Amino acid sequence: MEPKNFKRQTWIGGIIIAASIAAFSIAAVLFANDISAQASAITQARTQAATQSAMINAYSTLKADSATAGSYQAAMDKLLSTQDNLIGFPSQINNIAHNDGVDLTFSFEGNPAPAGPNIPGYMGFTMNAIGGMSNIILFLRDMEASAPIMISKIDSFDLTQSGANYTLSATGKVFFRS
Repeated sequence: MEPKNFKRQTWIGGIIIAASIAAFSIAAVLFANDISAQASAITQARTQAATQSAMINAYSTLKADSATAGSYQAAMDKLLSTQDNLIGFPSQINNIAHNDGVDLTFSFEGNPAPAGPNIPGYMGFTMNAIGGMSNIILFLRDMEASAPIMISKIDSFDLTQSGANYTLSATGKVFFRS
């Protein structure tokens, strides 16, 4: 083989090898990018499937609990009085206070907050109870435990002593349904 021809053949072989390496490198980079994109798509699909599965489980749990919620709603409706029945609340509180040896003054305050379909309404009240400490404690316990009494909540109170008696000044709310 001639040296000129050998040199030319070596150059051609080197160019072919370099072109092959470049083509292989480009193919490897494109293949790696494609694999990365597919892995990302698979991860997103799995995350979406897990989210949908959790949503389906939550939905089925809520669906199963809806019957239970209906019975609780019925029980709450029995516990909550109508707004018209609030007129009996002061006499119920006064009866409890009288039975526990406490002098009570009670009055409704402001305008009632209206009840919604799933939200109870309420009417504010103030009360002053005067009596011995044990009588006031008994009154509060009986007020809380009394079955016929409407659902009420004391928001704030102030207890002061004057001689042997104590005065409980409280504000609160009594709840009702529509």
